[in-house]
Amino acid sequence: MVMFPAVIKSGSEAKLCASLLKPNESLVMNIHLVHGIQSTLLLQEKAEEEFHRCFNFKAPLVKAESVQKIKVELQGETFRMTEERKVMFKPYHPLTFIQTDKPIYTPGQTVNFRVVTMDTNFAPLDQQCVFAIKQDSEDNRIGQWTNVSSTRWILQRSYELNPEARQGMYKLKAFIGDRMISRDFDVIEYGKS
Repeated sequence: MVMFPAVIKSGSEAKLCASLLKPNESLVMNIHLVHGIQSTLLLQEKAEEEFHRCFNFKAPLVKAESVQKIKVELQGETFRMTEERKVMFKPYHPLTFIQTDKPIYTPGQTVNFRVVTMDTNFAPLDQQCVFAIKQDSEDNRIGQWTNVSSTRWILQRSYELNPEARQGMYKLKAFIGDRMISRDFDVIEYGKS
C-alpha cells in the first residue's frame, strides 16, 4: 500500500508513505512519478519482511495545474504487481502583502511602506521586486525602484510626495516575478475639496 496526497503544491517537499505486509518472498518496490513519457524514480526499496515507512520527495515545479501519475511496481521471483494513481500538482504562489503607514497623506508627506512575502505556512521569504508608484487618475509614474531585495524578509521603502502633488488615489505596485500586487492610498489636502 502506498499513500500520498491527491493534490501537492509545486516545488514543495511532499510525503509518500509505503507499507508492505507479510511478503512471501524478497521483493523490490519501485515508485515512479510519471508525466507523459517521462518517468522519475522516487523510491526503490528492497524488502524481505514487512515495513511501514514514509519518504519525502521534491514535487516538480509546474506553471499550471498538472495531473501526473505515481506508479508503484512490486516484483519478486514469483510475484509481480503494478498500480498507478493520479496526483495533481498545483502551482505555488507565495502570499505578498503591501502595507503603508497610513491610508491618507497630504501633499509633501512621506509615504512609508513595506512589503512582506510569506509561504503557505506564513513563514517570511526573501524576495526581489520592482516597485512603481502611480497616480491613477493620470496614470503617471511618480516613483520607481528596480531589482530591490528584501533584508530579513521585510522590504521597507519610503517616498516623499511633491508638495504640489495632485489630490486623488495613488497606487503602489510591486512586481514579483510575473505577479503584480498593489496597494491604494489617497492624497488629500485638508481644507480643500
